[in-house]
Amino acid sequence: MQEETIQNLLHQFSPGRLLLAIACFAATWLFVSLLRLGAERLQKKFGRHRLFIASVFPVLRLLIWIGAVVFIIFAVFNPPMNTLVAISASAGLALGLGAQDLIKNVIAGILILFDRPFRVGDMIEVGDHYGEVTNIGLRSIRVQTFGDSTVTLPNALVLGQAVSNSNSGALDEMVEVHFTLPAHLDLTLVRNLAQESASSSPYVYLKKPIRVLIEDRFDRTFLTRLTIKAYVLDIRFERLLASDITERFKNALLERQLIPETQLGQVIVD
Repeated sequence: MQEETIQNLLHQFSPGRLLLAIACFAATWLFVSLLRLGAERLQKKFGRHRLFIASVFPVLRLLIWIGAVVFIIFAVFNPPMNTLVAISASAGLALGLGAQDLIKNVIAGILILFDRPFRVGDMIEVGDHYGEVTNIGLRSIRVQTFGDSTVTLPNALVLGQAVSNSNSGALDEMVEVHFTLPAHLDLTLVRNLAQESASSSPYVYLKKPIRVLIEDRFDRTFLTRLTIKAYVLDIRFERLLASDITERFKNALLERQLIPETQLGQVIVD
């Protein structure tokens, strides 16, 4: 009986079948690589649809690999059901004992891909990390920060805490720039200058409204808190838009002589 089982296993995992399985894995890897290159070219060609194309690729990659594994198991090896059940039970026990964190991350990765709290290309904040999601894998996600650092976060960690999503699949997102000004300034004029500073920026998305909010503050003296809310053309220009609005608004205050150059440091930007 034992010899018969060994012979069946040797037949199931013969060198020919093993080579065919390796060839299937290699072909799948090559196809996924070509698909990724094609997706990158489409993103460059159709810039306004970049985030949609980027978000579709991880789902397709997962489905392709699942299909490849199923094909190899049932079409290449085609083990008897009792053998398949025994191997699955042994593998499940081994994974359950030695790879609990890996299983959690894989399950969390699948949930992220299909529940989609965020997608590739979204600007998210997880804990102390803020940046663009560049990859969603089965084990982890990668976030590119504005400091040009790549942060790798385990999927289970990400799924277990609050995640702030700035654009939720859209190419544009709202950018807020805050100024703290002396309270004596003409608010109507200041509001108009702020509106003009935002609307004249080359990075602003003019199809969405620009809003200027004003509120009172007190910090040893009366102050005016001014907030400019504008949408950026592309999420990657977020900091450029904020910097450009700040520069234009400060220059406008100087040109109108609302604030002397020696007091420009009193204009606090945060």
